[in-house]
Amino acid sequence: MIIGITGGIGAGKSVVTDYLRGKGYGVIDADEVARESVMPGEPALSALSAAFGERILNDDGTLDRGRLARMAFADGEATRRLNAITHVDIKRRIRDKVNELREGEVIFVSAPLLHESGLDRIADEIWLVTAPEEVRIARAASRDGVPAEDIRTRVIRQMDEGERKALADVIIENDGDIEDLQCAIERLLAERL
Repeated sequence: MIIGITGGIGAGKSVVTDYLRGKGYGVIDADEVARESVMPGEPALSALSAAFGERILNDDGTLDRGRLARMAFADGEATRRLNAITHVDIKRRIRDKVNELREGEVIFVSAPLLHESGLDRIADEIWLVTAPEEVRIARAASRDGVPAEDIRTRVIRQMDEGERKALADVIIENDGDIEDLQCAIERLLAERL
């Protein structure tokens, strides 16, 4: 069984996946896979620097993720260009990782752009982690050390929360503390697995 986990920036997907990993479940995190796909020497990094310019690279040839984010989320066309370059490679890598795991295992695939990238098609069930928008923005700004306005710009480029809720099989409200979230996950695991 493959369970897709999604949610907007700052919703708490990483907290959920960290907890699931701690419980021994197989977790594939699209953000981690995305970081792998843009390492020096990888085709996606070359394509990104061709599309957005060499200024997205640090002196050591690694990706300056902050600079790329500011450029890629500046307008819809730039966001589409970023996604067109990265999604194909990320999806291929995730499918390879799914195939490496044992038959019969429950696998969680965490992806902020689960639906937009088409990864929802490999999932048997979709779990949405959600929180009020202002809470998500504050969390992400604090975590990333960037202004809240930068996060708001990214939120605008993501799927609307109402759309995500309509596409989800399970909605996990993450508007409390970590213990509340862990209790909600335990209830879900007991009910659905």
